[in-house]
Amino acid sequence: MPLQQPPLSSRGVGLIALLVLATMIPATIVIPVLRAFVSGSYPDHHEWLVHAFMTVNLLGACVVGPLLAVRADRLARRKVFAGGLALLDGLMLLGVALEPPVPVMLALRFVQGAASVGAVSILMGAARGQAKSSAAMGLVGGSVVLAIVVGIPLGAILGRGSPTLPLFVGGAIGVAAGLLALLALPASTDTEGSGVSLRSLLIQHKALRAPATVVGLERLAVGAFVVTLQLYGHHVLEVADSTVSGWFSAFLVTFALATWPMTRLGDRVDRWKVVSAGALGYGLMFIALGLVPASLITPLLLLGGIGSAAIYGPSLTLATQAVPDTARASAMAVLNAAGTLGMFLGNVAGFALASVLVEVGFTRAVAYTAVFVVAGVTQLVSVLIGLSSLSRAAALPSPS
Repeated sequence: MPLQQPPLSSRGVGLIALLVLATMIPATIVIPVLRAFVSGSYPDHHEWLVHAFMTVNLLGACVVGPLLAVRADRLARRKVFAGGLALLDGLMLLGVALEPPVPVMLALRFVQGAASVGAVSILMGAARGQAKSSAAMGLVGGSVVLAIVVGIPLGAILGRGSPTLPLFVGGAIGVAAGLLALLALPASTDTEGSGVSLRSLLIQHKALRAPATVVGLERLAVGAFVVTLQLYGHHVLEVADSTVSGWFSAFLVTFALATWPMTRLGDRVDRWKVVSAGALGYGLMFIALGLVPASLITPLLLLGGIGSAAIYGPSLTLATQAVPDTARASAMAVLNAAGTLGMFLGNVAGFALASVLVEVGFTRAVAYTAVFVVAGVTQLVSVLIGLSSLSRAAALPSPS
């Protein structure tokens, strides 16, 4: 019988949450200075490089990141992999900050994306609370969102001095996180190897597919509305950029704060009920986003943050319950890859839909509202997945 990872103390879970936060900073701190850094460091290239800067990073995260986490589980070397990948993440960003030739820069970004998702997935999989794993997953899941809340404003502040400075600071934080993981992660992080591959994980552990899908759809909606809301606020509502930033902050802070209680709520209420209710409210928020006055967007996004947390938090626990303890990092890698892929596809789809509608003669207001509505409708798929999972669970024979 496979050995189970012994429960971590509250202090150990807190350390892992801190490491997840620090490990994600290199990915989030560059967002506010993305355009400024690329245009300033590579002025001879067109805007395609701005998109490529993010695209190759997302490809590395989706394609290679999960394989690294699965490998760490198979070899039972989670501590070394987590620390080494976090260290590599930081070093790659420091390399990008040195403004190497374009092919080298893009290669560094690809490796950085893979290292980031690999490290974060392994750390998330290592979290296990003393009593219920949902408490640990809620805390660690909240730290993932908190990294966005912290990283983006930090990047914006540092970028006022130089668009390269956030890259140096983010890289240094990544290196520090890697060294701390190598030195401080408990030995219990490395238990027996899982023996799973990514293919066998998805084939043999079918219960992992549903939480990965709803997380992917939740992130798809975010990817569709991040840029669209900025354009909608500027061109249609004619509000200041600072106002739009406040809207995003309202959504992200609420998401971060609500992740832990929504994850714990799954201990009292069936988790698929929480996910279904969250997806319904989340979808309705998007559908209403282009229809309400500017004064109601902040409270609407506050509700959306709660709905998003109700999808994400319980899904973390559902994913860990779908696999053996020794494959928890692999399960987190699947979830993170699904979320990253969703963000990528949502961004592309939102841009394409709005561009086509404007091109054929619709106003910007109609085009952007259509993106919000489509993002909302996709969440109905998550509602159906949740209801279907509830029905299957109800049809199972009760244990004697």
